[in-house]
Amino acid sequence: MPWTKTDYPNSMKNLPAAVRNKAIEIANALLEERHMDDGIAIATAISRAKDWAAEHGLKTDNPEKSRITDVKIHGQDRYVIPYENEWAIKVEGKEKVERVFHTKQEAINQARQEAKKINGSLTIQLKTGRIEKRISYNPNNKG
Repeated sequence: MPWTKTDYPNSMKNLPAAVRNKAIEIANALLEERHMDDGIAIATAISRAKDWAAEHGLKTDNPEKSRITDVKIHGQDRYVIPYENEWAIKVEGKEKVERVFHTKQEAINQARQEAKKINGSLTIQLKTGRIEKRISYNPNNKG
């Protein structure tokens, strides 16, 4: 079900209206075109909407909750996902997985190193596909 200006993910509630509307637009497109997991689509859409806002000179956070926005290049985030009976690292925006590991911990260790190297983020999923944890390795992101 597509999100709207009045019905959107809770994680978008503190975004300024223009940024939230752009995030909703991006998330809906990601779900339709790429059939992404909701959690990944939401996180990606928020990040891309903040970048869009910064490029257009708009504020990306409410003043009461101000913090530095992402400075990474999109397409670099890493995801540890269940893959067949093993675990894999997937790079944001890529169709195929990057590498497959026998254990989840091996995949997390490798993905963590890659995410740190590019100041990106790491999203770890459970076997069910739900998001277990998100970690940002952007040194400017204190929140």
